[in-house]
Amino acid sequence: MKNTQKTLALIAGLLTLSMTLSAHHSFQAEYDQNQPLKLTGKLTKVLQENPHGWIYLDAPNAQGKTINWALEIPNPFVVQQNGFSRNIWEELVKTGETVTVTAYAAKDGSKHAWAGGLTRADGKTVITLSGIPGQGGPRGGRGQ
Repeated sequence: MKNTQKTLALIAGLLTLSMTLSAHHSFQAEYDQNQPLKLTGKLTKVLQENPHGWIYLDAPNAQGKTINWALEIPNPFVVQQNGFSRNIWEELVKTGETVTVTAYAAKDGSKHAWAGGLTRADGKTVITLSGIPGQGGPRGGRGQ
């Protein structure tokens, strides 16, 4: 009986691990670092999740049509290490402040990207995440 329970626990653990690993993806597989973007608009929603969070930004395209971008961000721990708290996210969404986000476009051409840095309307960079030129190293640094 004990061996059966151990075997079932091992199988359940392996299934959980395999689902977690298959859900995670590499930056290089999904995003094109040769396609940097600069999007200016208003944050509409923020999800702080593991393994990655998301910010949603309404930004006009070249024709003036508003596009809702889904911008992937690191996990909440990394975001917090870079000096960005849940309170700041909530404030930005609530006030509708216009922000500029530097990002890398998705390879498939969809309206999602990897967010590298966020600059507030006053020009002060408040979060740096991913090494976009002029925005810090691969892990980013604290906002300037």
